[in-house]
Amino acid sequence: MPTRSSGETVALRIRYLGAGPVVWSGGLENSGLQDRDEGLHPGTPFAGGETFDLELVVTSGTGGRPVLSGPSAHGPPTARFLYLSWRNDTGAYARRLKLSLADICWDEIRRATGRSEPLVALVDDRAPRVTRGGVNIGGAHPVSWGLPDG
Repeated sequence: MPTRSSGETVALRIRYLGAGPVVWSGGLENSGLQDRDEGLHPGTPFAGGETFDLELVVTSGTGGRPVLSGPSAHGPPTARFLYLSWRNDTGAYARRLKLSLADICWDEIRRATGRSEPLVALVDDRAPRVTRGGVNIGGAHPVSWGLPDG
């Protein structure tokens, strides 16, 4: 297992299926993987969605659990996550989906790095919802990370 100072990297891939929020005045230039400085990094479009590729540094945290770090990793070491975000033309967020990294374990990281493949999460957002007041529903979105073949 890597130590706190080893700084091994792991590749991640998010496969987003959907077209964004129901209520949104932005365009593709106003959406993407959000970094800690609130920059949005676009994905690679495909029919029905986008793919987002990134690398994060992995270190050993409390209790030996992996801690993933990098410009796109948000939250405390024990509860890291990624944001897929959409902004309106005004700059205000229309919606953000919070994708947890907390369940990624060392076995998955070793398998992915050993095969030089990314850990992949599918984000199925083909039925986005709004509240009765017309506000997009975002927040935590369930994801499972794994290798492409399962």
